[in-house]
Amino acid sequence: MTVRRGDGLGLEITSTVIRGVRLAQDEPRRAAAVCEVPISRFEDAADVLDALVRARGRLGDVALPTRVAWFPPGSTLQRTDVTGRSAAELNQLRHRLADDLGVTSTMLVDLDARRWMLALRWDHQRAWWLQELVERAGFVDVTIEPAPLSLERTLDRDVTIARRDASAERCWVSIFDRLPVAAATIECDGREHPGLAATTRLPGVTDLDEILDEQTLAQEVARVAALALATVDRTTELDARLRVLDEPYPPFPSHDLRAPQRVAVALGAGIGAAGLAGRLREVDVLTALRPTSDITDRPWAVERVTDVADGPTPRSPWGWARRRRRSVR
Repeated sequence: MTVRRGDGLGLEITSTVIRGVRLAQDEPRRAAAVCEVPISRFEDAADVLDALVRARGRLGDVALPTRVAWFPPGSTLQRTDVTGRSAAELNQLRHRLADDLGVTSTMLVDLDARRWMLALRWDHQRAWWLQELVERAGFVDVTIEPAPLSLERTLDRDVTIARRDASAERCWVSIFDRLPVAAATIECDGREHPGLAATTRLPGVTDLDEILDEQTLAQEVARVAALALATVDRTTELDARLRVLDEPYPPFPSHDLRAPQRVAVALGAGIGAAGLAGRLREVDVLTALRPTSDITDRPWAVERVTDVADGPTPRSPWGWARRRRRSVR
């Protein structure tokens, strides 16, 4: 199968469900196929792999670029302007964020003439584990990105705050300004899921110009979201205002797997995988920060080759040949 611009797969993965979307060049403004597959035990790699294999089959069993939207509990995200910084300066900033604030994952996003760095706190080792399982399930060209970034690709530009209730155990809130400004997971309060609540209101936001520590950032995002979404219970299919390539997404009813409140995040991931959202970069991880105490000793790395003592140095055969020539003369 030839991969064309506009063909791609998007997955939203939580601890209890996988939501998938396949986009096709022939129908770029709506999903060519969708699926929802439950996960019984997320800690069991075999169970997750089985769910991923079933999801791939329901999406058409095709080899297309795949992006996975993931934002596990305890994750935070905050952007900072890095326009004009060199590679060395960006690397220096990454190390400073890691040393001072525990940010080990970053992502660069270009928007018009500006470049932003998304400072991401999440379990990057778990992300690698999940990416490996997705690849083992048969998906190709797999990359994992924070779910707020995926959702932003489908929202109206005037949406400033959105709350995503992905499952009973996975809820997060993000502040937007054409890109995620900040995001954090929050406690689920029993709202109906899957759910999406969005607003164009923006109460006073403070202290988001500089990268905050994890607790302060989570508190600020939760405070702003509580004020902005106080009068918004959940977004219905009629007022979701999702867009794909600047065209409105169809208002499928809530029980339909294509409903906007169900596929919003997976659809955004699929838009990225299909090459419809401009240049995309992968999440950068400072692997050098791995503690040396976790390194396993391997005494067999340097092995003894033999116990036999060195023998006499062999004489050159050319010396014997010269002696024979002399004796013949």
